Amino acid sequence: MILDRQQREGWGAKVIDRLSADLREAYPDMQGLSPRNLLHMRAFAAAYSESRLGKQLVSQLPWGHVVRLLQRIKDQDIRHWYVRKTIENGWS
Repeated sequence: MILDRQQREGWGAKVIDRLSADLREAYPDMQGLSPRNLLHMRAFAAAYSESRLGKQLVSQLPWGHVVRLLQRIKDQDIRHWYVRKTIENGWS
């Protein structure tokens, strides 16, 4: 939804800020709805929109690990390698 709205309305429309405010109002007890975290969710959706395998792999990792991989490793093949190795070797 974030990707679609930003495509339609453009980056300057503050889509993420508005969505964050709306979600926090609708779900006041829910954590993780900050604009920063929604930006991470947007990056995840963009990185794994076509990759069913990637989604299955990263679902085995804590969110913080996924965010760090998205921030640090832009090449999807290399990122998948790190995800697989993290799972194989335990992610603690």
